[in-house]
Amino acid sequence: MTIIENVVGRVTVLKGGKYSIEVDVVTDSGFGRFAAPVDDNPALYIAEAHRAVSEVDEIIGPEIIGFDASEQELVDSYLWEIDGTENLGHIGANTALALSIAVAKAAASVRKMPLYSYIGGTFTTELPIPILELAGDEVFDYYIMVRDLMEITDVVDAASGVLETAGELSLEALSKATEGAGDKLGLEVSLGLVQKKPMEMEELLSIVEDNNVSYIKPIGEEDLFLELIAGTHGVFVDGERLFREKDILDRRYYNALSIKPINLGTLTDLYNLVNDAKSERITPILAEARYESSDEALPHLAVGLRCPAMVLRKDSIAKLNELIRIAEDLGERGRIITFEG
Repeated sequence: MTIIENVVGRVTVLKGGKYSIEVDVVTDSGFGRFAAPVDDNPALYIAEAHRAVSEVDEIIGPEIIGFDASEQELVDSYLWEIDGTENLGHIGANTALALSIAVAKAAASVRKMPLYSYIGGTFTTELPIPILELAGDEVFDYYIMVRDLMEITDVVDAASGVLETAGELSLEALSKATEGAGDKLGLEVSLGLVQKKPMEMEELLSIVEDNNVSYIKPIGEEDLFLELIAGTHGVFVDGERLFREKDILDRRYYNALSIKPINLGTLTDLYNLVNDAKSERITPILAEARYESSDEALPHLAVGLRCPAMVLRKDSIAKLNELIRIAEDLGERGRIITFEG
């Protein structure tokens, strides 16, 4: 049975020594657990984490006991109703996400299905391309991307090859090293850039054109995005900052959108945004928050929601290994999603 019988919250520790909330959802024959990540400006310190646990144990948990865990949209909408604000300002996105994904995991376990198959259905066979963090300096965070990889581990080989041959941490050295790694592996290896400091449009466009870059998350106003996407070809321009700051979801400004589940609240909200992006012909990219647990749900979400790519930090070994396991589970049915700009 998928009827929720118990809900338990606890304080959990994330990478970087930050605190968050972990939630267990129990049915008579199923169990789900999820620890919510924390994004760039963590507000959920130890006191807030304890407050969130108390709220789950004393208020929210008793309210959703008796719900059917398989009715995800109903549970998620009730979490919004309990919160009563327009941005989950009362219970918090951390608490809502922990509860929502734990509910989905519990329902999947009752059906003895992996989470990705439960979310995506029988015909879920597509694997996302991992965009893996390499390093960073004061201007950019650098990522490695292999758009034509045959195995998930190809991106690990490419990252190792780039770091071994670059010699120094600079855009030019890393760009040259990606070309060498690509030649050695027989793959299309390129750089991803996450901008950390504003710069003029001409300078940014020159950087993309003069280096082996196929993905960039820029900082700037609408005009910069318009000129960048018009002035590049085959490059993914990630509009996360424009979407979050201006609520713009429009292919004219960008062709990719990195989506962090913690910025939305519930699994239903995540599902809706992924589909909204696809309807605008924008490539949805599932991304980690800055502070995460070792929970392996993220690759399941990426596969189940058919996101063509996922952004992983360099220490995200558990999530990368889980994606490899999913690929093994799918076997010959699995295929890596074509990732084109």
